[in-house]
Amino acid sequence: MREIELNGVRMTSESSAQEYLFDMFDFPAYYGDDLEGLYDALADIVEETHVSIINREAMETTSYGSRLMWVFEDAADDNENLTLAWTEEESGEYE
Repeated sequence: MREIELNGVRMTSESSAQEYLFDMFDFPAYYGDDLEGLYDALADIVEETHVSIINREAMETTSYGSRLMWVFEDAADDNENLTLAWTEEESGEYE
């Protein structure tokens, strides 16, 4: 199983989030640097993948971060290979 740990502080604005997510997920070239492209890329994950996100409250305080949360939750609901956890516990592996 692939495990990806993300920090919500890095995903509060579109410009910071898109570059961060592209690097963390190693998305394919079709990834469109927008929320629709992110959903498509997450929905297309075929390897069992678990995503842990800390600092949810940082995302909740911005319009973009809130929309990004919905994308992650929708993709996890629609893709059986993708699971999602919101946590405040850091493992020390965040970039």
